[in-house]
Amino acid sequence: MNPGQNKTIRIIFVALLLSISLLSQAQQRPKIGLTLSGGGARGLAHIGILEAIDSAGLKIDYLTGTSMGSIIGGLYSMGYSADSIEILAKRMDWNALFSNQPNIRDISYEEKKEYNKYIIEVPFEYGKPKLASGVITGQALWLELAKLCWPAKDKKNFSDFNIPFKCIATDVATGEIVTLDSGEIVTCMRASMAIPSIFTAVTINGRKLVDGGVVRNFPVITAKEMGANLVIGSNVSGGLRKSEHLVTPIDILYQLGFYKDAVDFEKERKECDIYISLKKELEPYTAASFGSVDSIIEAGKRVGREMYPVFKHLADSLNALEQGPAFTKDRLPFTTDIELSSIHVKGLIHSDEKFFTQRLRLQPGGCYTSQQLRDAVQNVYGTRFYKLITYQLTPEGYGQSRMDITVEENPLTYAKFALNYNSLTNVMAIINLTQRNFITKNSRSFVSLGISENPRLQGEYFKYLGRRRNFGFGLNTYYENNGINFYDQDFNKLQSYRNKFAYIGMDVQFTLGNTMAMGASTRWEYIKYLPQFSPFLELRGSTNQLNSFIYFGVNSLDRKIYPSKGMLLDFKTGYIYNQHSGIKVNLNGQPVDPKDVGIDFEDFLHAMLKAKYYLPTGERSSMLLNAAGAVNFGSRQTGVNTYFVGGITDVMYNQIPMVGLYEGEVITTSIAAMQLGWQWEVVRNVFAMPKVGAAVYDLNASTTGKYKYLSGYGLGAGYSSRLGPVEATMMYSDQVGKIRFYVNIGYNF
Repeated sequence: MNPGQNKTIRIIFVALLLSISLLSQAQQRPKIGLTLSGGGARGLAHIGILEAIDSAGLKIDYLTGTSMGSIIGGLYSMGYSADSIEILAKRMDWNALFSNQPNIRDISYEEKKEYNKYIIEVPFEYGKPKLASGVITGQALWLELAKLCWPAKDKKNFSDFNIPFKCIATDVATGEIVTLDSGEIVTCMRASMAIPSIFTAVTINGRKLVDGGVVRNFPVITAKEMGANLVIGSNVSGGLRKSEHLVTPIDILYQLGFYKDAVDFEKERKECDIYISLKKELEPYTAASFGSVDSIIEAGKRVGREMYPVFKHLADSLNALEQGPAFTKDRLPFTTDIELSSIHVKGLIHSDEKFFTQRLRLQPGGCYTSQQLRDAVQNVYGTRFYKLITYQLTPEGYGQSRMDITVEENPLTYAKFALNYNSLTNVMAIINLTQRNFITKNSRSFVSLGISENPRLQGEYFKYLGRRRNFGFGLNTYYENNGINFYDQDFNKLQSYRNKFAYIGMDVQFTLGNTMAMGASTRWEYIKYLPQFSPFLELRGSTNQLNSFIYFGVNSLDRKIYPSKGMLLDFKTGYIYNQHSGIKVNLNGQPVDPKDVGIDFEDFLHAMLKAKYYLPTGERSSMLLNAAGAVNFGSRQTGVNTYFVGGITDVMYNQIPMVGLYEGEVITTSIAAMQLGWQWEVVRNVFAMPKVGAAVYDLNASTTGKYKYLSGYGLGAGYSSRLGPVEATMMYSDQVGKIRFYVNIGYNF
């Protein structure tokens, strides 16, 4: 604060002491109100002011807040100390909470591969595009608030909080101020911060509510109406922005939405007895600066330290008037598990209640913690059938509560679009149509088309089954058409091929939570080779076969793009049989018997493992361990049912990625590979990724001792974009002896 502000504080403080003196003569202890303004991420600076109030031992009698001020103020009113709120704020993943996409860890296993891999997703309801009232529905935020507000689960009147509390919202239909002082505290907090066109509106008692900052961002008058004699106001809002800062249409729209509050603020400011403005300290930050939580809180602490003498003198003066219980920071009431007396679900249209409750896995009569309720709701939400799931707990006798769940379903149909470029597949436009409840209820179907010179097609149908809906039955089909090269042992190009691969299959799957699954599958597979003319060994024609296998998968990654921790594992082993070959072999332009060149079509066992493990090594870095292995037991199919070694990312069937090589530079029936990498986030969303790899292949030649070795190195850079990962890698292999470049933009098909 500047000297002028300090002088103003001193004048105000003298006036306050005079007011306290007059009230004491009337034998009344003045009631102290606290008002916290809205301001998005900037609102986290309120924590610093609260810490100064706690340190001074100043008891607050009433508290009001708007938007972020309603969250910080609501938690403080329930009994959280300022220190504990700071710890919570620093632990939270704010970017995830304010995202419309859930964390990938909360998504069901069967949904993870398709989750969040498209640039555009357009929902359709009854054949027409459907737009939401805002961008962010706030499921993750709601669940986090529900967990934090667990100590107040039985208090439906906010005047029963440790500090009586009110928050402000706006009726979007009338523009009226709505003061929220009872009901479900989580829903009220969420309504108070529903920024128009950013968050979806919240319905309470039949009224659609949005951010209270539209009409009353600094509710000092509300605190006075509650009975406060003196009000301390902490304001983090920058007010209306200057014309030079109104650049985009969104800037202008945001400005228009807060004109009414600008008029109201002048009245509120006049009613404030101790006014604390953090505008200057928070100039470097915006309402969306959730990546600067520590810095914003520290800015609030600096102002709090300047205000501490005022708070301390005020606390001492009030304590001299009334000797009450000693001031304590932590005022949270003791909380216990609850017993659910009954469970009721409303809002279901397309999905049935039986499916919902079976995925929920809660039982009337069972005792649960806040975390267990969160996990239960998340288990249902992870199926992607639902846009928003909220609940209300109504006390019904000692320790028992009725659980009322309100559901907003996702539209059944989505049209999706993405773009991809890869050094192998070149430019590809990806179009996806996803339909839920196609043919049967509680099912998900999709078809994806990759339009490119190397086209792709994939279709899948998955039906949830079982008493707990953790079994599934699936039908699937896939087709890819790749232009690849065959190389000799010295890595010289022999000839170009068109390699077509397709399958139609069915499987059964059992999931263990959201991270693991196991199952069994049978496929009819088709392979076709179309070579250009070559004087060397040439395979031409097609074969089809049956492939039955069991599989086990793990996906515990914390992010879709550039994860920092977790595991991605895919293992399968099975039997290829009933082969019907129409492949012809030419050598030097002359037909030969396939067996003479090591190709037969006898039945054989196969196994393949791919595993990636990310281990955090710092706040912005992770170690990556990548292991892969594949083997055909007893097979002599050189060139058919083999594994294609090379490339940085998985873009084709039976591929084993290997740094330093392009896809298919090595073709083998057995390989074991290991890669070690380091991922460092240099600046936000920009990554450096050095890696080194080694492999041994042609393991089936063990009787002759002719194992072959590979080693490679790569130096990559990546960017996490709206398109997906944008990556470029300079790589080198000791065996090839050449520096290569590999590029991938966007999610692969």
